[in-house]
Amino acid sequence: MSKLVVFSEGLEIGSEARFLLQGLVFRGQTVLGVAFKTKPIAKLLCLTERLVRDAIRELVEAGLLVTQKQADKVGRPGEEYVASQYLLDLLAKTGRSAVAHQDPILYLFNEPDIYAKGPLSEADTGYEKAARKQIRSDGRPAAPGACGRLGASTRVLLAALLTFADQCGVVTGVGEAKLRAMTGLSPVALKHQVKRLVSLGFVRIHVPGVSHGFFRGAKVPSTYYLNLDHPQLGGQRIRRAVLVYAESGPSRYARLTNGLAPDVAGALLNLGPFALDVLYHKLARYTSHLLSLTWGEPGEKYGVVPGSLAGMIGRELEQLKVGKPGQSEAGYYWPGVLEHFFEVAFEWAEHLKKRLNGIAWQGYKPQLVRLIPAPEPKENGDILRIVTLILYPAPENQHSCIVYKDVRGGFIREFDSEADLHVRNRYEFGLLTK
Repeated sequence: MSKLVVFSEGLEIGSEARFLLQGLVFRGQTVLGVAFKTKPIAKLLCLTERLVRDAIRELVEAGLLVTQKQADKVGRPGEEYVASQYLLDLLAKTGRSAVAHQDPILYLFNEPDIYAKGPLSEADTGYEKAARKQIRSDGRPAAPGACGRLGASTRVLLAALLTFADQCGVVTGVGEAKLRAMTGLSPVALKHQVKRLVSLGFVRIHVPGVSHGFFRGAKVPSTYYLNLDHPQLGGQRIRRAVLVYAESGPSRYARLTNGLAPDVAGALLNLGPFALDVLYHKLARYTSHLLSLTWGEPGEKYGVVPGSLAGMIGRELEQLKVGKPGQSEAGYYWPGVLEHFFEVAFEWAEHLKKRLNGIAWQGYKPQLVRLIPAPEPKENGDILRIVTLILYPAPENQHSCIVYKDVRGGFIREFDSEADLHVRNRYEFGLLTK
């Protein structure tokens, strides 16, 4: 596979320069092995000459490219560029090619015709005209970012997230500082590009992390749920199954606090919605861990699984402290919270297995299961709690999307794929957010 040097955190270059650099690297000796000029590279990569010119200047200043004059030409000598020894040394490093989801990453850097097509674009009568492939007056295709194409900065961030995503598209433990270092985006630009990825459906849900202001002495990074089967990621075959489960159940805050001592539950609730949502998605991940290891098996078959879950909870939650008026600077750990999260994750996993095993895909054993809790419903009328399970790999020769409404008068409906769900339902199920 081609090398991926674009995410080297020591590179002092912006996102567009990183995009150009990776495009050059993917083409290997056909480009980097010889001197090249701005205009041919712009045409080859379907970029504007201005973007290429500005990006090349950054790469030269960073020592990744070297400028040389065309001394044999008559008149004003032109400029050509060659790979520097610094860049060649980066390419020679081992392990650079070992990245996750390499096919969609390669696609992001190689395919100009990836459109910034949001989930609601099909209902937009103006989209078809905007997305039509257009040719510039000089005969070259319009650059990515033009005519509705996905821009370079957006692609670089999505590729960075893909390097950390598991097979169900969940990204955890990656802070904003690391993403900025990998992509060259400023804090403001990073937030803007995350919102753009959410609006286009590449990121299903973004759960913002929380700072020291919520948990004393510890930051919690954001969680990103990516849609790895997005149609603009290369038209690959569906690799994941989707199981939407709706039931009458406790709210997320009730699930987090039921069973805790009143003072501990109060301390938890006083953290506010941002911190509570972070903790709820952690609880969903712990439940996913149990489901991944025991799907299709009864509870007594857990074996050593409880130990692995306890270790996961301990590593993540023992560091979180909450201050109290009059207490020491050290803060305090919530009594019983670690054990509580273990018990709730176990109960939730067993409940889902009881309700869903035998309903969906008889005999199917996924390698990985990830829960995506849907947004909380408004407090009116009959309240359904919805959680979507993303399962990898998708079962062979079966429908890959099931919706199960588990109430009196409920239903089970099967679809060939998630794409067959109405857009409104995908938002309702938490598969898309705004």
